[in-house]
Amino acid sequence: PPLSLYVHVPWCVQKCPYCDFNSHQVRDALPEKPYIAALIADLEAALPQVWGRKIVSVFFGGGTPSLLSGEGLDMLLTALRTRLPILPEAEITLEANPGTAESGKFAAFRAAGVSRLSLGIQSFDDAFLARIGRIHGGSEARRAAELAAKHFDTFNLDLMHALPGQTLAQALADVDTALGFGPPHLSCYHLTMEPNTTFGASPPAGLPDDDSAADIQEAIEARLARAGFEHVVD
Repeated sequence: PPLSLYVHVPWCVQKCPYCDFNSHQVRDALPEKPYIAALIADLEAALPQVWGRKIVSVFFGGGTPSLLSGEGLDMLLTALRTRLPILPEAEITLEANPGTAESGKFAAFRAAGVSRLSLGIQSFDDAFLARIGRIHGGSEARRAAELAAKHFDTFNLDLMHALPGQTLAQALADVDTALGFGPPHLSCYHLTMEPNTTFGASPPAGLPDDDSAADIQEAIEARLARAGFEHVVD
């Protein structure tokens, strides 16, 4: 059977207080070259387990994979292609954050072979972004979405709702702003207090109650349905 390949890049500029992924704040310089070498060594060790199986998609997740340089990502993708039968039409996705977005880097990712960008917007509102510990502001979020639409044939915007102090109208305003960029896909998900996170230990004040959060979720689903989006639940 065919395979999908996931490649993890575990570093971020700053660890978000709600994040329970395997991600770590960069303390000094990103150890890009030794990490890429380690990934390639891991892949080579695993090759006997996947001989003859086609790769139908590749996903670079994190962490913040867009912290990699264009050259580093190109080196890694070249190594993957020379060792694995990646189909020519395989979708190659890279996660990025607005705080690490720049036109030259996005162009380099596209030139390296990334065909889809998944952009962690979360909100376009400065106040809410600050309350959930994001390093970017609303203007950076808008600029990153513009760059994603410019450099990639397909892209995804991640939005978060039920934020501290957020009303239904404010949540829908984020959705409407996102729709203005014409994304083929939107991920809209509820802020949750995960164990072993900063918010899990000390939840922020002003979180919507369960009924209010459910109202926000239902309103977002209705707004996206009217915009022609199909709701897919993982």
